[in-house]
Amino acid sequence: MPLLRRSAPRPLRGLSVLAALAALATACGGGSAPASGPPGVRTAPSIAAFLELPVATPTACPTSVSGSSSGRSSPWVGHVDVSIFLKPGAAAAAVRRIGDALHRSLIVEKAYFESQDEAYAEFQRLYTCWARVPRSQTPASYRLVLELTSTIGQRNALVARMLRDPAVDTASCDPAIPCTDIVKSASAAPKS
Repeated sequence: MPLLRRSAPRPLRGLSVLAALAALATACGGGSAPASGPPGVRTAPSIAAFLELPVATPTACPTSVSGSSSGRSSPWVGHVDVSIFLKPGAAAAAVRRIGDALHRSLIVEKAYFESQDEAYAEFQRLYTCWARVPRSQTPASYRLVLELTSTIGQRNALVARMLRDPAVDTASCDPAIPCTDIVKSASAAPKS
């Protein structure tokens, strides 16, 4: 099995409605914000510093436009390998259970939790049309940095396992090594 190698920082891409919008409007799916540090080593994202930025100026957007980029990139870009987006209203016990499982996983080096409030605050700083989007549409998530020795097969198995959880809405992987087939097949299967 090929290893998930980190020769350069990799961006992330969301597949939920707002995450897909984020990927299109801010280049989260293809742009690359370099992480500082030696090649192959990930640094922690600077979420607190990003949330200190002023919100993007809300605008009256046409109904065909859900958002437009303020020219900023998500602070997660270049820092994570997989994003697990939770369903709105997921019970606190389910969120903790998922977090515990991710922290125990042998292939997860680091799991960052982003609450729904933090996700909404990030969204407000990324998009000029954020005033039309309700807070309930920005999901909480776990952002994962995988061990350097993890394989694509191990990553895909982890994503598939997480997608079977009823509290998980969707997942996305680094677009350099996408997991869209796993996400598509999991969305077609019933949740356990």
